[in-house]
Amino acid sequence: MANQWLRGIAVSVVAVALCPIATASAQPAPSPAPATIMGSIDDGPGSFSVYRTVDSGQRPTAADNAACGDYFGSPRSLTVVERLDARMYTFANDPSTGFLSDPTAQNVGPIYVCDGPTIDGQAFLDQWGVLTAPGLGRLSMNGPCGLEFMIGSPGRAAVDCVLRVNPNDSGVTDGVATSNSVANPLRLPDGRTGSLWTLYTLGEGTAPVAEPVAGTPQPTGSVKYSVGREVNSVSAGSTAVCPGGLRTTEIHSISVDPATGAASTEPSQDIAATASICYQNPSSPDFGASLSITSFGVTPALTATSTGQCRRTDLAVEPGTVQQSCGFTLPPQPGRGLTGGQVTLNGLVPTNDAAGSANSAIWTTSFLGSITPR
Repeated sequence: MANQWLRGIAVSVVAVALCPIATASAQPAPSPAPATIMGSIDDGPGSFSVYRTVDSGQRPTAADNAACGDYFGSPRSLTVVERLDARMYTFANDPSTGFLSDPTAQNVGPIYVCDGPTIDGQAFLDQWGVLTAPGLGRLSMNGPCGLEFMIGSPGRAAVDCVLRVNPNDSGVTDGVATSNSVANPLRLPDGRTGSLWTLYTLGEGTAPVAEPVAGTPQPTGSVKYSVGREVNSVSAGSTAVCPGGLRTTEIHSISVDPATGAASTEPSQDIAATASICYQNPSSPDFGASLSITSFGVTPALTATSTGQCRRTDLAVEPGTVQQSCGFTLPPQPGRGLTGGQVTLNGLVPTNDAAGSANSAIWTTSFLGSITPR
């Protein structure tokens, strides 16, 4: 417990260091967003689900390929660069660090995605996909994906997608699906293409929930994923360097329901990581941000910095609130056995405060290489 107390003090010190020194007449230090306080963790009007996906190694069905062709139309369908058949899994993860200990514990459904080239802000892929999730039913989704090749992992690319979820007949009315993906399109050794998908969906899903089917180990390679939620997230206001605002937060491990993938609203008491994000002014289609994250899931703790992009999606949520997703590719740290990685987050924010938190966002992190969780 002493280590956890010290980590909490460290977050407070960082927040103070990044804000102007208070004077007798200054406003009180900003408080954590209510939806991120332990005991009050809140999804907002929607719900989160998280799934681990892995390339099945099988050819996509003709029906899925035809639906992809319909989305892109002619002649754009001729430029499709990937058609991927994969499986979705719920997982077991470490309650303290968030790292997945059994990434393919339960096989819960299929997912198919296809990609074509585009230029949409900093995104270079246009993705269409379809999945069948317990309780949510069959969902189609589409949107842009960022793509960055990992210089420390030849043949691999970090892909972060922000896809709009379309309404379906099972009660889902809207949503956003984000991916933290490690692409291996040539199927080189050390793991097939795989992702950690975060779905934020609105509406009451009424699709059947079957008994989970035990998964089998998959060729996931050296990638290690972790998942957590924001706790004690603070918007420290804008600065000259961070005109869109500065967010500091703790990240605590969460579990998912083995049958549905629904994310728990009761995070671990342990701090898995701390992070700060410096936002530029929100703009369309995307805007820049800088990340510093320290993971306590490895020994010694690892700090990484990165620049990335954020993107907003208007959903039917409370007035003055918008969905916001961000993605950051992590550079290699050879001395730590880290050859690359990625951080993504998916949550709601006040429209006028990119650094704020209107719910407790889901964070995912991927580490590649010989680096090993504790």
